[in-house]
Amino acid sequence: MDILQTLRDNYDTLTNAEKRIADVILRDPRSVLECSISDLSRLANVKSEASVVKFYRKLNLSSFQQFKVLLAQDLSKAPLEIVYEDVSDQDDSKTITQKIFKATVKAILDTLDNLDIASIDKATDLFRKAQRILFFGFAASAAVAFDAFHKFTRIGKNCLFSNDEHIMSTILANSTQHDLLVAVSHSGETKSVVAFAKKALELGVPVVAVTGNRKSSLAKVSTVVLTTNTRETRIRTDAMTSRIVQLVILDTIYTLLAARDPKAIESLNKSRLAVSELKY
Repeated sequence: MDILQTLRDNYDTLTNAEKRIADVILRDPRSVLECSISDLSRLANVKSEASVVKFYRKLNLSSFQQFKVLLAQDLSKAPLEIVYEDVSDQDDSKTITQKIFKATVKAILDTLDNLDIASIDKATDLFRKAQRILFFGFAASAAVAFDAFHKFTRIGKNCLFSNDEHIMSTILANSTQHDLLVAVSHSGETKSVVAFAKKALELGVPVVAVTGNRKSSLAKVSTVVLTTNTRETRIRTDAMTSRIVQLVILDTIYTLLAARDPKAIESLNKSRLAVSELKY
């Protein structure tokens, strides 16, 4: 059991008191190994030790000692201690820069550790077979979808991108089972994205979801779900970090396609030559 990842996955289901306990653990997990139940309840500013007991029981653990053993096992796997740290208004530029970079690296490594390679392979196969790939997302997710649209177009895939609901409705209305919808949504709860995914499935169009919530509404209506692992802090939202991780996931699929298809390399070379003509 990866106790730190279990905490991140279930963070939204915790009570306010339990979230404060989780925050203490995620912020400095190594120091928690030296804590007693009373120490942890004090650090988390919860009413009593009973809050800590309820916390570890919610994780299906029988004792605080069992929790610490699992935590120690988690920490022993990581040769580099990179922790999520919140930014303070007292931090100087160097400290803030280090925290942002470390949080991003941590999110990428956490996602790598928990990424289902079978899902990556299945998604890659859907990308390979698709006669047309439709990329869709809003706000920060739109930037990720557009980046993927650009990359996959360069290797000869027929791609479309839109962050406009009306245009997407029109495109989807004329889609077939030979198309693929790639829906990017960190929360997985954006109504229109979920609605388009449902509509795609009704039309026989497979859906690949890139999301930060494997239990989200989008995940429930997708053919393949690729999940990012990030954590929100007081200033920096988890959506900020997830944008980078989403790019890495789609870059991985892009590379798998390009590496295994000689025609993709040929298309990439043509794309590079075409772009070179636009430069001095």
